[in-house]
Amino acid sequence: LGLSGMIVLSTGSSSTGNSGALNIGSGSSVGGSGGSISITVGSGSTGAGGSLLLSSGSSAAATGGQISILSGIGSATSSGSILVQTLNAGTAGVSGSLVLSTGSASAGSSGSVLIGSGSSTSGVGGSIAVTVGSGSSGTGGSLTLSAGSSSSGSGGKVILQSGSVDGFSTFSSGSILIQTPNAGTLGLSGMIVLSTGSSSTGNSGALNIGSGSSVGGSGGSISITVGSGSTGAGGSLLLSSGSS
Repeated sequence: LGLSGMIVLSTGSSSTGNSGALNIGSGSSVGGSGGSISITVGSGSTGAGGSLLLSSGSSAAATGGQISILSGIGSATSSGSILVQTLNAGTAGVSGSLVLSTGSASAGSSGSVLIGSGSSTSGVGGSIAVTVGSGSSGTGGSLTLSAGSSSSGSGGKVILQSGSVDGFSTFSSGSILIQTPNAGTLGLSGMIVLSTGSSSTGNSGALNIGSGSSVGGSGGSISITVGSGSTGAGGSLLLSSGSS
């Protein structure tokens, strides 16, 4: 009916200077692998498993403490990987959520979330893949890219831009593909909608589709093609101006 004992690793407080640091590390190795550090939280047989909290220090007059999670550098080979993942759910549960978010701000700008891959001087730059899970008995998960709203200014922008090339390079810039996959045997392929929002007092937003100009070659073409039908009529193309 009791609890197991608690272990506390802590340094004392300080009234005039910095408080003491707490360093946990393993020794280096000349001819083998460096020692590992493992922090494992206990499981629960009838209740929830224990929690693991990593929290940096707060400050009343300066910036709060920073949390840095860095993988090991490889002087001659690859650097280490970092895996942040929730495990699979049980037979009647839901897998855990993964939240990457910054806090709100009352007087200034809120923090940014930056996701990027490193550059390469002699190889290919790293890719970034955002993949939504599929569903076996329901619909697949959704992917939402939404810019921030504003009560006193313009809303945020959403920019999709392919990779550029150096000004003296002879290669092409990257392409952007927006496409819905093919439908199943009894379904419809997904729809693509390009539209601006409505406006109650001013002009609604414009929709501009164009190709870039060329100094030494031909300008890019714009092609609008409607799908054909094997047993029914081909698709229609409707160009309609606004009513008043």
